[in-house]
Amino acid sequence: MRIALVTPGFSAHASDWAIPALLNLACALAQTHEIHVFSQRYPAEGTYRFSGLIHHAVGGGQKFGPMSARIWLQTTQAIIHQHRQTPFDLLHAFWADEAGFSAALAGGWLKRPVVVSLGGGELTYLPDIHYGAQRFLTRRLTTRYALKKAALVTAGSNYQLDLCRAHDLPEAKLRLAPLGVDAHLFQPVDSSPQLDQPVMVQAASLVPVKNQHLLLEVLSLAKKEIPQLRLNLAGSGPLQAELAKLARRLDLDQNLVWRQQVAYPHLVQFYQESHLYLQTSRHESQGMAVLEAMACGLPVLGTPVGIAPEVACLLPQASAEALAEQVIEILGNTSRYQELRRQARQIIEAKYSLPVTTSRFLKVYAGTLNPL
Repeated sequence: MRIALVTPGFSAHASDWAIPALLNLACALAQTHEIHVFSQRYPAEGTYRFSGLIHHAVGGGQKFGPMSARIWLQTTQAIIHQHRQTPFDLLHAFWADEAGFSAALAGGWLKRPVVVSLGGGELTYLPDIHYGAQRFLTRRLTTRYALKKAALVTAGSNYQLDLCRAHDLPEAKLRLAPLGVDAHLFQPVDSSPQLDQPVMVQAASLVPVKNQHLLLEVLSLAKKEIPQLRLNLAGSGPLQAELAKLARRLDLDQNLVWRQQVAYPHLVQFYQESHLYLQTSRHESQGMAVLEAMACGLPVLGTPVGIAPEVACLLPQASAEALAEQVIEILGNTSRYQELRRQARQIIEAKYSLPVTTSRFLKVYAGTLNPL
């Protein structure tokens, strides 16, 4: 197949981890198919060739408002131009608003089927934290158009599929197709970690939707029963100063390790140094950090969003008290903890490793090209 992948941003070279899960998928597809990636905002304008794929960058950067429409049109034109040289079998957009809109326009012009994958907050409305594309008329309209024109719509979690249903998308168009983990890179440590110095971990931007206020509250409650409990927190963002102030108020200075940004290849060691992943997000489309941690053998606890309801070792909870009780329960039983480590890795290998998820996307493409 000859496939056009349309994304907001993409890597400029094989070691540029702009969106690691998309890079991994594109490279896996490029092993057996001709892949052209069309990025709208990152990197700079140009053509990049690596790992068997061709990346056409529009280079729109951080230009928004009226300039966004120009970027969408340039992306559409780039797809049509390349199609005239190497005709595509189908178009696949990641994120339904900007990328999906451009792919839908090009697909309609070229009479080629379009797959749209939801990857963020396109269907979400959380005005109290100023999050979600549904807050903006333009993004509502572009998303609606993309999803209407798409032959199939994929989501990385059942939670996200339920959001699709709430927006009245036809069931026949919906497919569960999560992005996959490089299970060769993300591996458990050889030895069984001891729980005498337990470490929770989270890797996420310090922004309201990730809800690290809840994370610190859980740590504060759980350390009353496990005084030696620590939290490894990787991420930066606008809430950093506010969260540091909260940590001091909750007397967490001895329990909290701020890691700032951790480069993608170094996340493996970051997870391997920890015992338990805790997700506290208000919304997740899927949750790659959860799956990467599981690939390293970490059990997961978290809020009932994204992939957590499908993979968490205990029923997801929204309150600090309930999550803290779960943390204490899991870290207080060594034999059960070791079994949960094995189960976490087994789930990744069976359902979320890169070969498994790539095969699932290929089935989506086949269903798009050969509908029943």
